Amino acid sequence: MNTKWEWRRISTFCFAILGLVLGSVSQAAERGTTTGIASFHAQGEVTEYKPGVVVWVGRFFGVSMTEGRKGPLGNSGWDCTGESTIYDGKVHQSDGFCVVTDPDGDIINLMWEQTHVPAATDTAKTKGTYLSGTGKYAGIQGYYTFSCKLGGVVCDITGGEYKLP
Repeated sequence: MNTKWEWRRISTFCFAILGLVLGSVSQAAERGTTTGIASFHAQGEVTEYKPGVVVWVGRFFGVSMTEGRKGPLGNSGWDCTGESTIYDGKVHQSDGFCVVTDPDGDIINLMWEQTHVPAATDTAKTKGTYLSGTGKYAGIQGYYTFSCKLGGVVCDITGGEYKLP
């Protein structure tokens, strides 16, 4: 048995395994799923229209933390716009825009909308779509989903997917 030949075969095998491991690590940094929690504080104005229509327009601010504290919504601050139309005690439309900022100062711009309408005012299911980002989030694509209680104060991040170039 040729020792030189065995060494080449073993080193080729090791490099192949190393390539697979590094390829998996870089792939994990480019794609992911999102679950976690978020909390918000809203401020805005309510306007009543007859008969029985109420429109809220304002901003809300919040924080989110994902499982593993990574991904686009991990340990992030939120600054959002919002508008909700309520008729007969139920939300018929609710949507807006958010800027999400992580601890490094990288930003994600996204749009959100309530996905189940009409619905009670104390719960909400929403979907956010990533529009653009800066730094490590440049070129982000994907979405997240929320399920909120207490009028949107406490939200579970129930899912979503993101992809970075």
